[in-house]
Amino acid sequence: MDLGLVLQIFLNGLMIGGIYALIASGFTLILGVIQVFNFAQGQFYMLGAFVAIAAVTNLGLPYPVAILVALLATALLGAVLYFGVIQWTTRSGFFNTMLVTVAFGTVVAQAAMLSFGSREAVLPPVVSGTISVGGVTIPNGKLVVIAGAVVVMAALHYFMKTRIGVSMLAAAENRDVASLQGINPKRVFWVTMAVGCGLCGVAGALVAPVLAASGTMGSTIFIKALLVVLVGGTGSMSGALLAAFVVGIAESFAFHFFGHLGLLVIFVLVAILIFFRPGGLLGKPLPVPGE
Repeated sequence: MDLGLVLQIFLNGLMIGGIYALIASGFTLILGVIQVFNFAQGQFYMLGAFVAIAAVTNLGLPYPVAILVALLATALLGAVLYFGVIQWTTRSGFFNTMLVTVAFGTVVAQAAMLSFGSREAVLPPVVSGTISVGGVTIPNGKLVVIAGAVVVMAALHYFMKTRIGVSMLAAAENRDVASLQGINPKRVFWVTMAVGCGLCGVAGALVAPVLAASGTMGSTIFIKALLVVLVGGTGSMSGALLAAFVVGIAESFAFHFFGHLGLLVIFVLVAILIFFRPGGLLGKPLPVPGE
C-alpha cells in the first residue's frame, strides 16, 4: 500500500471524524448538563441533511444558508422537545426520560420512512473538482466537510466561553451550586438541548453534498456516536472530540482492509479499551443520575 492510498484513507477518516465530533459533542453536552441520555440524537442528524437538501433544491437557497436553516430548524425542534416532553419527565427519573427520547426518535424515524421511503436524497455537489497534492487526489467536497466541521467546533469552543456557555458548564459540574450562584437552570437546559440538537443538524447538512441522505442514516450514526462517547469518556467534551477523530480514522482503515467487517473490528477494539479503561480516554465511568 503506497503513501498516496494511506493519505486518501486518512483523509476519509478525518471527514468522518469531523462529523462524529459534532454529533458526539452535542450528545455529551446534553448528557452532562441536563443528564438526559438522548437516543434521538441521530435523528436530528438525519433531519439536518433533509432540511439542507430541501432548502437548496426546493427553495433555491445557497448552500451556506441551507446549513444555517438546518441549524435553526433542528435547534428549534430540540427546544420544542425539551419544553414539550423532557422538562416534565426528568422529574420521573433518568430512565423514564431516556425512554421518552427513544420513543421520540422512533416516531421521527418512522415519519421519515413514510415521507421519503427507502429512496436516498442527493444534494448536487456544492464544490466540484479535486486538488492534487504530492500525487494525492483530494475531492474538494470532502475538504468542505472537514473545513465546515472545524469551523463549527471552533464556534462551539468560543460559545462555551460566553456567559451562557459558562452557565452550561457550571450546571454540568454541579447544578445545585449553579442555582445558588443565580444561574437559571430552565434557561440553561433548553439552550443546551437546542445547541446539542443543532450540532447534529449542522453535521447532517455538511455531509448532504457528499453522502446520500436516507431515513435510516440517523440510527446508524447514533450507534457510532455512542462508540465515540465511550472511547472519549462520558461527560468529557475534549474526550469526545479526540475520540471522534480516533474512531473516524480507525473506521476508515478498518473498512479498507476488512470491508463490511470493519465495524465489527471497531467494536472489538472499543470493547478492549473499555475493559482496561472503563472511563474512556479522558473521562470517568458514567454514574447513573439520581444514584
